[in-house]
Amino acid sequence: MTRRLVGLVLALSLLGGCVSLPSGGSVSTRPADGPVGEGAGTFDYTPAGPRRGAPPQNIVYDFLRAMEAAPQSTAVAREYLTDEARARWFPERSTLVYDTQVLDASTGGEGAYVLRLDGTYRLDDRGSWLGRAGGDDGIDYGLSLVRQRGEWRIDNPPDSLLVTRQHFESRYQQYLLYFFDPTGEVLVPEPTYLPYGEQAPATLVRRLLRGPHPRAEGVLRTYIPVGTEHTLSVPVSAGGVADVGLNRQLLQLSGEQRQRALAQLAWTLGQVTGVESLRVTVGGEPLGIPGAGNPLSVSSFSEYDPAIHWASREVFGIQDGRVVALSADADEVVGRFGADEYALRSIAVDLAGEQVAGVSEDGTTVVLAPRGRTLAEAPPPEETRVVHTGTDVLPPSWNVFDELWLVDRTSRGVAVSVAVGDRVSPVRAPGLARLDVSAFVVSRDGTRVVAAVDGQDGDHLAMMRVLRTEDGRVRGLTRPVELPLAQPGPDEIRDLAWRTPAGLAVLTTATPNAAQVLLALVDGSPALPDVDSSADLLRLRSREVVAAPISGAPVLIGGARGELFELAGDGQWVEVPLELPVLAPTYAG
Repeated sequence: MTRRLVGLVLALSLLGGCVSLPSGGSVSTRPADGPVGEGAGTFDYTPAGPRRGAPPQNIVYDFLRAMEAAPQSTAVAREYLTDEARARWFPERSTLVYDTQVLDASTGGEGAYVLRLDGTYRLDDRGSWLGRAGGDDGIDYGLSLVRQRGEWRIDNPPDSLLVTRQHFESRYQQYLLYFFDPTGEVLVPEPTYLPYGEQAPATLVRRLLRGPHPRAEGVLRTYIPVGTEHTLSVPVSAGGVADVGLNRQLLQLSGEQRQRALAQLAWTLGQVTGVESLRVTVGGEPLGIPGAGNPLSVSSFSEYDPAIHWASREVFGIQDGRVVALSADADEVVGRFGADEYALRSIAVDLAGEQVAGVSEDGTTVVLAPRGRTLAEAPPPEETRVVHTGTDVLPPSWNVFDELWLVDRTSRGVAVSVAVGDRVSPVRAPGLARLDVSAFVVSRDGTRVVAAVDGQDGDHLAMMRVLRTEDGRVRGLTRPVELPLAQPGPDEIRDLAWRTPAGLAVLTTATPNAAQVLLALVDGSPALPDVDSSADLLRLRSREVVAAPISGAPVLIGGARGELFELAGDGQWVEVPLELPVLAPTYAG
């Protein structure tokens, strides 16, 4: 009897930005499947204003507390500033998250203080996570307090919203803004942080209308025209309809462009708890697209799903020397590929599950073979062709553009190339050639490349963005940027796989015979503490983590002898009974 591979899985709520190895649940890749839930820290807090006769130190401490008003507001915080400072204070320019605070008098005279914030992290004005700020020493702010109408007030506040880590972890949520790749074929998620609450829909729309960050030129595009503005709020009715009022800029779009603009709005707003549909109006008149209703369901536009909803859900691997497809809900063979005449060490299967790229045992040859028409027979040998010869080719990776990405470790460094059909083209990858890359994956939407890099101080992840022309041609990669794990983990990274379009499952090894799957988010931000990360160690010599950004796909670990272990709901790894060992297991991609 075969055993179902369904089971409880590693769940990352894609649209809520939650990243976890929880005790149950499933992966959400559509807005309607998994709305963002509001956590326990969503109570309202309205701070008091300045007290008469308060000393300077109290004014500073109360100013800091006032910036943590919930729902978010700086109205009370401004009462702690001089009249002149209120006019020139722009806290929306960034958010600074800190662990501890120390206030000391400085040598600048009466009213001069130094505010030291330790354990600091910064978000930019778009809510994007920028990582550590100020290094190990934190950040010092010199504050000047003066008397105004007999009361101490701050005259030079920093242009940042300053919040404690506790406030950030209880009030903020990672959401995703949805833009398009340069071809307009697939949506691309870009993480942003903002507070829970009624303000979330309006804040998301406002940030989406700003368009992609300028540094994402050549990676992202938006179909929402420059100059598009919305009304101050985005109310959500009891029936789950979000009303988005915009100016007339969208009327200049063609029907196809308007569809993509509405897809961006639907996928972005579909993350908010209770939002089931959206009604877009322009100048008070409903804005729709042919064949779609108004209100428009946020579950629309699955054709642009960054997880590629039509991709194969099968598990692939090498079994008894043959490349096979295993049923998504059983360990029985349901497909066979060519390349039987080659001894392979790794494989990658295209998203449709119809072509396999295999790397020879010595790492020098990459072959491409189709799937057989019947289970019993593989395609004839003449249908298998060599697409690349190299030195030490890592396991390849496919994306939605039917591109096969290859990384070859040569004597001159790492060389990246892309195969499309019979054409293999080198990819310009500045900064990557000098790195010791041990694994890499390309996102299904074709916009991100993440590599595991061996280093003297331990392994780490590096992320690069894919630069394209509007017709989809790859122009190159951006320079690598280190991508921290969402939780601290062992120094050795053995393998990685996409778990959602915005997060990866990373196989780490605490010892040569013990493996653990940790998480990495594409913006490098940490997992919030209300997210369960309960996957236990697997005491086994492990080679691969097998994951896919699709709902219901179990997370698996592949052992050195062809074993498969599935992550259960209690965080334990349960062995999957197999008739034959499966080597190099993988999902499509």
